[in-house]
Amino acid sequence: MAFLKRKNHRPSDSPQPPPADERAPELFKSVLAHRWAPALRELGFKGSGRLFVLPDDRDWVMLGFQSSSASNAEWVKFTINLLVVGKQAWEEARERSPHLSAEPSPNTIGPHRYLQRIGHLTHGGDHWWRLYASQDTEPLVAEILVVLRDVAVPKLRQEMTDQRPGPRGTFEGIRQDNR
Repeated sequence: MAFLKRKNHRPSDSPQPPPADERAPELFKSVLAHRWAPALRELGFKGSGRLFVLPDDRDWVMLGFQSSSASNAEWVKFTINLLVVGKQAWEEARERSPHLSAEPSPNTIGPHRYLQRIGHLTHGGDHWWRLYASQDTEPLVAEILVVLRDVAVPKLRQEMTDQRPGPRGTFEGIRQDNR
């Protein structure tokens, strides 16, 4: 009988509801780990936490969740950043500017071919969502899943194929050489 029970048991796609006293930062971390990260992995990304990389031999292709320093225990304000930069271009920039990390990050401004906040693609300008500790998270979770699948990942794949020199995107005016 125990075997039959296990066989018929289906794990939920959503994490268990958070305790009533769970605060927004912990809730955000849980939703990211249990809902958005698995969706990104299904789309070919690797990573955890707030940074995800689409493996490629030629380019760094990254997506990052950025939370605002204005966030608090009751809500987390966040956005999603997209980055494409050639690996060779990144190494050349590091030779000129040794303070650059070994790998770029979509959540910091640095040399890039394409760097964009997702709101410019979804809302026509910079957009930050808020996840409230007291809210039903499912509508927001579903909205972000659509944004990831239907907007962010297709745009990153498009920018991978566009090898014209940048910069392009939200931060196109940022100096490239960091000299």
